[in-house]
Amino acid sequence: MALMAIGGHIFQAIGLNGQSIETSTESNWVDVPRFGMVDSAQMHGWRRAEMSIRGVLYPDQIGGLADYEAIRASQYGTRPLPLLRMGRGFSARVIGAVTIERVSDLEEYGGKKIAFTIDLKGHS
Repeated sequence: MALMAIGGHIFQAIGLNGQSIETSTESNWVDVPRFGMVDSAQMHGWRRAEMSIRGVLYPDQIGGLADYEAIRASQYGTRPLPLLRMGRGFSARVIGAVTIERVSDLEEYGGKKIAFTIDLKGHS
């Protein structure tokens, strides 16, 4: 069962599995001083949305290591990729294009357990 996809990289319940997703958005407001009054604020736009995907791989038991390494290869490719989140049934929601900003992992037990984090940013 597919959970999400970054380009051709498909996260599934077995294999490459993203266990948590953290999303943040930020607006840019600038203080505008006013004589004798409380400062006002002016909207100057939005920062790119950020998303962190965290998961754990057990390559010897469940697999997924080749799929994970392919994500790092796509990062080196320096191209934006489409991000899709799967819904109930056969539906999917297109989030938009993202850039892979950071890929990090922590290997334990001689590589039998790999905890990973993939940081993404929105691309217009």
